[in-house]
Amino acid sequence: MSFQKSRVNYISTAIVYPNARIHVGWAWECLGADWLARSLRLMGEKTFFSTGMDEHSINVQRAAEAKEMTPQAYCDRMAEDIEKVLRQMGMSYDRFVRTSDTDHKWVVQQLVSKAFEKGDIYKAKYEGLYCESCEAFYTEKDLKDGNCPSHAKPPKSISEENYFFRLSKYQDRLLELYEKNPEFIQPDYRKGEIINFVQSGLKDFSVSRSNFTWGVPFPSDPVHVVYVWFDALINYLTAAGLEAKLRNPESPAAKTFDERWPAQMHIIGKDISRFHCVYWPAMLMALDLPLPKAVFAHGYITIKGDRMSKSSGNVVTPDEVMAVTGPDPFRYYLLAENQFSQDGNFTWDALILKNNSDLANDFGNLVNRTISMARKYFPGETFKPGSKEYSHSQAIRESFEKISAELKAAVSETDPAKYSAVCGARSRVLNLYIDQMKPWALAKLIDDPAKKEELKEVMATLLEGIRWLATCWMSVLPFGMPNVFQQIGAPAASEEGGIASLKWGSVALSPGEPKPIYPRLELPV
Repeated sequence: MSFQKSRVNYISTAIVYPNARIHVGWAWECLGADWLARSLRLMGEKTFFSTGMDEHSINVQRAAEAKEMTPQAYCDRMAEDIEKVLRQMGMSYDRFVRTSDTDHKWVVQQLVSKAFEKGDIYKAKYEGLYCESCEAFYTEKDLKDGNCPSHAKPPKSISEENYFFRLSKYQDRLLELYEKNPEFIQPDYRKGEIINFVQSGLKDFSVSRSNFTWGVPFPSDPVHVVYVWFDALINYLTAAGLEAKLRNPESPAAKTFDERWPAQMHIIGKDISRFHCVYWPAMLMALDLPLPKAVFAHGYITIKGDRMSKSSGNVVTPDEVMAVTGPDPFRYYLLAENQFSQDGNFTWDALILKNNSDLANDFGNLVNRTISMARKYFPGETFKPGSKEYSHSQAIRESFEKISAELKAAVSETDPAKYSAVCGARSRVLNLYIDQMKPWALAKLIDDPAKKEELKEVMATLLEGIRWLATCWMSVLPFGMPNVFQQIGAPAASEEGGIASLKWGSVALSPGEPKPIYPRLELPV
């Protein structure tokens, strides 16, 4: 996937149901999107990042009733909790959009009205199968052993009068989209399922419900509320600022929307890929709006082999994990240990091992012993590599000057594990450099001016490599890297263009007191 400097790269997650606290499965989606947004910014790409909360559903209304609260009061409380946890995780979103936001409700009603006027929304009676957990309608062929494929329980048979969107009208245009835009569905192997679904024949889908009141009132028919997907999916337009565009197309705020839309990438769970790769582009076609460039469907996080989900109850919450590990080890484990395009896994054992081997040992120990040696051998001095006399330090420089291209490749593939592996490999390069150069042995010959100069070049090379690593790691480990810059006596890299501006030996480094950045962790009792 190619990202672009000519306009804003708009990245989004799916918005989460607040019928229960968020779990590690959705946190993985958020962190993948956050890593992508942060990495793009580090590479000098203008980026806008949104996430949020999908509030209008029968499940949310029931959750509120169970707590004897109004749905709005319940959602307000859940929004506060969710944003608190997201901040703990280090999420760098620009907009937390809620479907109860005033601008969102207005935009939804405007777009529903437009589709209705075009004849793409009509009223009819529906009789069929409906899963309340995922709030989706199913046909018999969609079911697995008679059960909802996502929640493993039978859907309900319902009969009611609703408004429908003419999805069937857009079948051929959707197939043309997939053929002409091969990057639209990512990863590539998810295309087959979507194409087969569309080719099998599309049925119009419901865009309203009349059996509950918590939602956006349907324009001209307030007995109905706008149903989940025609409400929830539009959040991406709301977050980008469509309200301003609709109210005054010539305003500066409208131009801001044009800079952000179409979205560069929607990052979503694979269970809702059909809604984002079929329903959503058809809706945008009906509304005469540009389509997003890509939809990336990641896998599930499993625990003991089963998908982590609210309905199954086998959940671990992010704050529960971070209370033991802190945010960076939690981020690192999910991003570096798991393949984002596949199903991932969560275990405490693997998380602790990953932290202790990679963060505490490989990287943390590298920083600690480099600073300690630099201060011991050259107290009070500054370091700036650059001598071309030494082939060993030149080899390190050449290795690091290739890192930007490797990181860009990982970003273009939406592969945070590959990105982390590139950084981890350079950490091992520096550790091996220490083992090869044996600074402690050179220090015994420090009375020799040539050996002293070579030792200082070795230390300067190590410190400069750490500076580069700290810059590159900022999209994965944003909490610990400012501490690294401080300890090596370097100005903190800019979150906007930090990688793009890296130049070997451009900064004089004055290392301070070394302190462990990532201590070893123990399993929770």
